[in-house]
Amino acid sequence: MPVIDMHTHALSKRVEPLVTGHYDPMDNPYRRDMSAASRDTDAEQGRLLPKLMLDVATRREMMQRMGVDFQVVAPAPAQQHYWAGEDLQCALSRVQNEDIAALVEQDPAHFAAMGTLPMRFPARAVEEAVHGVETLGLRGFQIDTRVETMELSAPGFDPLYARLAKLRVPLFVHPLGFSHGQRLAPYFMVNSIGQPIEETLAISHFIMGGVLDRHPDLDIVIAHGGGFYPFYSARMDHAWKVRPEVRKLTADAPSTYLKRLWFDTCVFSSELIDALVATVGIDRVMMGSDYPFDMGDEDPVGLVKRTKLSDSDLDKILYSNARGLFKIA
Repeated sequence: MPVIDMHTHALSKRVEPLVTGHYDPMDNPYRRDMSAASRDTDAEQGRLLPKLMLDVATRREMMQRMGVDFQVVAPAPAQQHYWAGEDLQCALSRVQNEDIAALVEQDPAHFAAMGTLPMRFPARAVEEAVHGVETLGLRGFQIDTRVETMELSAPGFDPLYARLAKLRVPLFVHPLGFSHGQRLAPYFMVNSIGQPIEETLAISHFIMGGVLDRHPDLDIVIAHGGGFYPFYSARMDHAWKVRPEVRKLTADAPSTYLKRLWFDTCVFSSELIDALVATVGIDRVMMGSDYPFDMGDEDPVGLVKRTKLSDSDLDKILYSNARGLFKIA
């Protein structure tokens, strides 16, 4: 069966010249909270990533090794730069969207593009979303789990969410480190623990903040299997049952909303994929590798095939769910 990898990344070479000298890179929580040993490892990775991301022949070679036929390519999370002022942030989103679109245009039979948005300025984000879809042919947009101090449940984002629903393109929520990760420097916990916490927080805001009730047609994809939330949702349901402040903006128990979100399979355990499917439903899970980062899955297809799922369910995860969501011909 054909295989789609919906969670891969690429860089924009035009971003760094726009931001150099305008900010301290160590203000980024991912770098700020990382140990010196992890920074050294990241520096080694950084020398390898440009070719893996930007050379189409190399991407195709790696796809063949991984058993992947098609990739959905999103920007690198580190290049979103939500700290930037309005004009700069809009320029940063535009160059990333143009560059990812140009990359996939080299081989549209094997690649499709997601873009990013200037989230701190929602009105401009609406404009960029329309441009990205209608002019550049983008299939969705990647955002962080938070926008500086703004949570994704903030009412100011409602016009953007409404427009994305009308455009019928998904939001792909992908963190970079953890906002309060000062305790997570050792052992690379800033990524292995911090990012699933961020994803758990984002899901909580989408559900308990009423976003999914206000925007029932909005498609939201949460990276890395949704973090810890799908595997601990019973506790959230209990809080909703006994605490009136949790029920304030939600009509139903939190676990019921999980069936309205989308998730990838980058959880490194076939048993967890089985559990994820049992919780959210087979129609809401798609294969994703997080290529080409070292925290990605080098054998994402094999991981999915080691589950207890039927052949028809495997087809949904490996191909048809992503094909429908991202409108892949």
